[in-house]
Amino acid sequence: MKAIIYIVLFYFTFPLWANVSNEEQKLIATIDQNTEQALSLLEKIVNINSGTDNIQGVFDVGEVLKAEFEALGFKSEWKNPPEDMHRAGTLFLTRQGNQGKKLLLIAHLDTVFPKNSLFQTFSREGNLAKGPGVSDDKGGIVLLLYALKALNAQGLLDNTTITVALVGDEENSGKPTSISRAALKEAANGMDITLDFEPNGDANSVAIARRGTAQWEIVSQGIEEHSSLIFKPHIGFGAIFELTRVLNEAREQLSTQQYATFNPGVIIGGTEGQIDKTHHASGYGKTNVIAQTARAQGDMRFISDEQKQWIQNTMLTIVAQSLVKTSSTITFVEGMPPMPETAENKKLLDLYSKVSTDLGYPPVSAIAPDFSGGADISYVANITPANLSRLGPVGSGHHSVNESMDIKSFNINTKRAAVLIYRLIK
Repeated sequence: MKAIIYIVLFYFTFPLWANVSNEEQKLIATIDQNTEQALSLLEKIVNINSGTDNIQGVFDVGEVLKAEFEALGFKSEWKNPPEDMHRAGTLFLTRQGNQGKKLLLIAHLDTVFPKNSLFQTFSREGNLAKGPGVSDDKGGIVLLLYALKALNAQGLLDNTTITVALVGDEENSGKPTSISRAALKEAANGMDITLDFEPNGDANSVAIARRGTAQWEIVSQGIEEHSSLIFKPHIGFGAIFELTRVLNEAREQLSTQQYATFNPGVIIGGTEGQIDKTHHASGYGKTNVIAQTARAQGDMRFISDEQKQWIQNTMLTIVAQSLVKTSSTITFVEGMPPMPETAENKKLLDLYSKVSTDLGYPPVSAIAPDFSGGADISYVANITPANLSRLGPVGSGHHSVNESMDIKSFNINTKRAAVLIYRLIK
């Protein structure tokens, strides 16, 4: 009698999807059983401030998670950049084996919220969880952890090669990135696939391409004189008119090409004007004095290295065509490289979408690159043959005090991730 009851309970506990194996059904059940436990861990790490500049806080979050991964048989190692970079390191968690695809899984420990932010604590309101980093990217970390926990509970991680990289400075990477991302690139060598667990804004899309980013600064100079003399041939137009000319021509020329953007984020002009390393501007001028200097800083985004070069060449040409008695210069600072769309990325998306439909959820499509910001996966996209991004939970209000995470999506995407990883490593 007990055997009959057990069989009936098993049948109704695990829906018999035609394309989902017994092992995968067990993964699904384990994830459902552990959802509240996962949210409790998420609450714990959200309540530890880990703004990028709070190096100790980033480390503290990493140490909480390190114990969780070590319990699954992962070996842990912190790899830290030079102290003068003033950035936290990356926590690497590794397993070595000979079965299936070799995977690199990426997420990040830091948030955009500093220690003195008023937005510091986790809360729940119905199906929403709120708090600093709740979806970007602490929710992504806990999601991938609990996907691995479900696999480990069935002994499915045995003899696999998986590296988890929890980056400590994704939101504002240490410069130069050739140093701060060296360990991440090294971890990608020999891997078959990279998956990143950044959050998403759409329940049924992921990224197979991401735009690259770079920063720039324009400095314009003019002749300081009484304002009554502006436009005179021997005085010219002043620095502010020159800078606005450059920015307007950039808008007209660069806004016409798909995926290319060029955004001025900070601007100042007058007799004096400076913008410091934290992008705080200070200056001085008078209404009856022609501006001697003007500065602007911003970023540019591009889908390929070729598009990046086109933007830079266009800007250099614009800058060289100065107004009368003025001059301008532009400098570029490297940011994140692009992650181009490839056939292998598309195949990986198709596999992920098949996982979704097999589980009874909608198919998954590719989000347009101009709706997908930069991420650390871009640094390794030219190293690993296949890459898939934004596998984390659905969230909104990222980088603001309105940041939230959809709890239902957290559960769904944990299942998608677990089954995807299972099919890659089995």
